[in-house]
Amino acid sequence: MAGRLRVNSSIYSWEDTLFLVDNQQTTLAGNPWNFVSFDWEQKRERKVVYTNRRSGRPRGKTRGKYSIPSCTAKMLAAQALELKQYLQVQGLGSYGDAEFTLTVQVSAPGIMGARPLTAVLEDVTWDGDKPGFEEGVDELVTEITFGVLSLTENGLRLWSTLDGWDA
Repeated sequence: MAGRLRVNSSIYSWEDTLFLVDNQQTTLAGNPWNFVSFDWEQKRERKVVYTNRRSGRPRGKTRGKYSIPSCTAKMLAAQALELKQYLQVQGLGSYGDAEFTLTVQVSAPGIMGARPLTAVLEDVTWDGDKPGFEEGVDELVTEITFGVLSLTENGLRLWSTLDGWDA
């Protein structure tokens, strides 16, 4: 996750991170979902609208188009296989067809006043992967590309909640 948050001079770290797939903390085998890395980008593209004003000042902006252009993760190869197997069942034979919810939660239980950081990624699909095998002492990981339709961070949204047509 980008940036660090300090609470009483303590910084949240990777060890404080919990991942939930469809609100499940563990795999079918009972292991926690272990990601090696996880990141995303979201944006809302808007267009500045001009009309025939003498000042040349813009009239305003459009509501824009929301998107999550990238959401990538790295998992240990064995765990990536477990996630594929879970999604294979959900997708009725194709792990790429399964839609699921992915929750990333960061909390520091021992730090007084620390608020948990929670990101809920919805309508997530597995869009691609790149297994990595190389000689050396590094662990075997699989890079995963997820497709995500919406993201809510601590109850806050970049996308507009004023949808009148598709409530």
